Amino acid sequence: MQARCFPLPVQARAGLPGPLITNLAVITEVVYVLDFAAQAQRDFLLWAESALVLETETVSDLPADFADASLVALCERRRITRVASVDSDFTVYRMQDRRGFSNLFHAPG
Repeated sequence: MQARCFPLPVQARAGLPGPLITNLAVITEVVYVLDFAAQAQRDFLLWAESALVLETETVSDLPADFADASLVALCERRRITRVASVDSDFTVYRMQDRRGFSNLFHAPG
């Protein structure tokens, strides 16, 4: 079921070592986007529960929406530059040292 409903995340996850890391704001946004079907929301949450490490701390002083800002803050703390975001413009954000992000869902080329 997961591969059929979420082909891009499942494919991206298959090629990555280690756990996926996210936070509550991102999980909340995904569930909101999946509001067209309660089963899709449940499937995502079950998948997330088994595949993700949940980071709960966030900051709100970045010029971005809550989910993006919290993901940038999470990446800062963990020194991660590879993200998986359905926001095609996520790469406009920068870490404090000015490094950009590589969005696995919107790779150049």
